[in-house]
Amino acid sequence: MKNIIKLILVITSFSVLTSCTDVIQIKLDEGSKIYVVDAFVNNLRQDQVIKVTTNDNYFSNKEAPPVSNASVVLKDLTANTQYVFNYTSNGNYVYSLSNTDTIARVNHSYELNVTIDGYVYTSFNIQRRTAVIDSIISLPQEGGFGPPTTDTIFNCLLMARDKVDNVGDYYWLKTFRNDTLMGAGGDINVTIDGVGGLVTSAPNDTIEFTPPATFLGFENFRKNSKCRVEIHSISRDNYFFFIQALAQINNGGLFATTPENVKTNIVTPDGAKTKAIGRFNMASVATRSTIVH
Repeated sequence: MKNIIKLILVITSFSVLTSCTDVIQIKLDEGSKIYVVDAFVNNLRQDQVIKVTTNDNYFSNKEAPPVSNASVVLKDLTANTQYVFNYTSNGNYVYSLSNTDTIARVNHSYELNVTIDGYVYTSFNIQRRTAVIDSIISLPQEGGFGPPTTDTIFNCLLMARDKVDNVGDYYWLKTFRNDTLMGAGGDINVTIDGVGGLVTSAPNDTIEFTPPATFLGFENFRKNSKCRVEIHSISRDNYFFFIQALAQINNGGLFATTPENVKTNIVTPDGAKTKAIGRFNMASVATRSTIVH
């Protein structure tokens, strides 16, 4: 938040000084060092990565400085098992699934320990269930004439179902075009029970996903391209983290509000000189792909 406030001050100063002939250089103070933990682990059959970095200058366009001397351990409290993530490069700590099919299991409780300079930063999460994907339908956008061609623009529609009971399900939908993640950063697609709100009673034991979640981030596709979707289960607090983050990303214009720090679920131990922020989540993932035609 401190860096955002500085940015606002710089923009305000710039607007005032544009009518002057003298150029005034404003030196900004460096912010306090902070550890940043990005720990979104899932049950996909692929190597799992937890990233540990430090914050950088707000105006820097470089990769965030990595933390290479951390110890990263994921504990499955339900199964009384732990997994050690090994450092590779660029702040990435990796657990290879060469010896196991998954380290993420539904309804298991997990504890993340990130130890830096003798201090243990912790976080807890319970892995929740995911939804059921029935299919992905590709539809040409209105306005075209004749049969679809390679230049025709398509939208993909997700057909998925959520289980209805007294447990609310929170989902993060990731859309990929030809295996490239779409909308990264500013177009996060999250939903509650697939319909945008809690559903605790329904005529059937499942309920169909509804817009806007079914529109897969409103991404466009061409004929013969691949559309893939992943539905990641997320905790309730991680859902509201995304909502808050989206509000900050899109905060601008005439009705912009005062920027605020997004919340973290990483706990900094007593006595640690450096604070840690970031998010930890254990996800069950449903995935499906289709070729657009």
